[in-house]
Amino acid sequence: MRLAALYIPGNMLPHVFGDDHEDLTINFGGKYIYKVKNDKVVEKKLNNKFIPELWDSITLLSAIVGANGTGKSSLLNCFRGNSFCLSVYENEINDEYEITAIESAYQDFFYYTPHFEMISEGSENNNFRDISKFPLMVDDVEYERNDLTTLLELHASENLKRWIKFSNLEFLKEDKIDLPIFDKIKIKINHIPIRESETSYKFRDFFRRFKEIESEQRPIDEQKKLDEAGLKTSEEVRRSNVNNQLRLSYEIISRVIDKTQNILEATDNKFLIEGYINSDWDTDSLEFTKHAKSLKRSFYWFLENAYVQLSSKSEKKYLPKKEISALLEALLKHIPENDEIKNWTEMNVSQEAALEILETYEQFLLAFKDDFAFDRKILLTFSPYRRLSSGERGMYNLFSSFLDLKYRYENSIANDYFKFGKKDTLANDLAILIDEGDLGFHPHWKKKYVHFLITILPKIFSTQSLQIIIATHDPLTLSDIPNNNIVYMTKRLGEYSEILDKFKNPKQSFGANITDLLADSFFVENGLIGDFAKGKIEEVINWLNYKILTDEIVAIKYKLLNGIEDESTKLLKSKTEEAKLLHDSRLELTSEYCFSLINIVDEPLLKYKLEEMYYLAFPEKLQENNTKEQIKAFARKLGRDDIAGKI
Repeated sequence: MRLAALYIPGNMLPHVFGDDHEDLTINFGGKYIYKVKNDKVVEKKLNNKFIPELWDSITLLSAIVGANGTGKSSLLNCFRGNSFCLSVYENEINDEYEITAIESAYQDFFYYTPHFEMISEGSENNNFRDISKFPLMVDDVEYERNDLTTLLELHASENLKRWIKFSNLEFLKEDKIDLPIFDKIKIKINHIPIRESETSYKFRDFFRRFKEIESEQRPIDEQKKLDEAGLKTSEEVRRSNVNNQLRLSYEIISRVIDKTQNILEATDNKFLIEGYINSDWDTDSLEFTKHAKSLKRSFYWFLENAYVQLSSKSEKKYLPKKEISALLEALLKHIPENDEIKNWTEMNVSQEAALEILETYEQFLLAFKDDFAFDRKILLTFSPYRRLSSGERGMYNLFSSFLDLKYRYENSIANDYFKFGKKDTLANDLAILIDEGDLGFHPHWKKKYVHFLITILPKIFSTQSLQIIIATHDPLTLSDIPNNNIVYMTKRLGEYSEILDKFKNPKQSFGANITDLLADSFFVENGLIGDFAKGKIEEVINWLNYKILTDEIVAIKYKLLNGIEDESTKLLKSKTEEAKLLHDSRLELTSEYCFSLINIVDEPLLKYKLEEMYYLAFPEKLQENNTKEQIKAFARKLGRDDIAGKI
């Protein structure tokens, strides 16, 4: 089913369209154009510009455009929680349509904006999910208790993890979508505080014993390394870095152990007495103590033998040794050389290594989900060695957020996404709502924005039928969208908005010239020159006009003094008044300033007309600034044959 139109009953959005506004039907460019009144379709006519095959792998792409403050975001947010709005769906196979409430629509709505909008998730429909900046930040650090700076760093790390996963998608290389990569990524292994109060009674001694093994064995292993290196004096030892790898490996093992206990703590008191060790072994049992000279081996032994069991007849649930050891080994495998380690809790790795570690970390978390808890306290934080531009970050944020959403649905953890109680399965039909997703993009990427959307999103949601609605200010984006697929919004009487009728007010869009789009579709008034440049050029024009008029007035007065009266002398009064007005409003400029400013104007016709005015005002500058041929041409153009004849 294709979302063809949105119906907004009269007076339901007065803050956008004014008090007592009429019923509104917003058409998105489907096979038919609809008009709805009193919750019923009263008109349906063929959209003769509809091309069903145009968008390849999506059903429809539409845009909402207009000046700032016209209500583009308000229209997109109608799908969030406005139960009074209705959707018109048309069957893609036949010509039937259905009108339905948004919260019971065929589609799931996924909304994204790069803007930081603090909107309560409680106002959302069950089939609407916001994956924008604010809800994503809340979700990333929901289980952390830190200062604001640390929380923002953790969010940046979670963002980078999403970017790494997205940048390694194979189809990006196939479609030649160039995104920046990271030569090096710093991974920090965080300390996880442990309370122990929720840890199973029989497990507690083992976790305490792991701490003791580390404190006993680590000095021994460090001394062994120093002896092998032949280091004896305290000064040699102080300067040495031979133990950096060893110390980092101990930190990794210790903190993965803490994270494992933290996950058991996250089950609350579910397994306080239901935790067991095979054969009822304890920390003094020979089976355990023979591994006690190695922190990693003793921990692996524990994983082999620790389980929970709700009753004597129920199934034993062992800790996920495979996933825990995979994470540990991936981290240990990528420990750098001694001289590359500056901090025993951090290491720099390649992007490929970071992806491997990230994937094993995610599998580690998921392995606990069903039988224990899906704990979101952050063990590993990632940070890049290079800072991305705002456009690069925008590109990564946009698509990696949708990829992360798909990942959560696939692994049944979507309910943890900012709002509990959301749907945990994807509908067959999805509507992607993107509000200014191209914010910060370089024009090169803006040209490719629609191409990126219809290429990348269908591959992320490869098993769903996809429709996309965007809000944008960018004319390059609009040139990729047919006119009937665009909702044009404008201000009415400078206060409230209105939807322009595309059929009564035809606009240019698909394949149109960018300047036409700016002037027409984006409602840019008073020309397409920047206001600063326009103001400076107007100052020069006024000054030159004043100089020209002053010279003309002097010439007329000379004629009158000599008893000459003609048509020009009759204009003395009006020219004097015009000059006075210009004098009252002008700035004090110089001929040098005017000439310099005219020289930097890059529009050829405008520059030529300004030069004409300049030499009318300052004819003596002709010879100073130009070649003989240019002087002759200008002099004749200005009616100064006397000057041209002397050259």
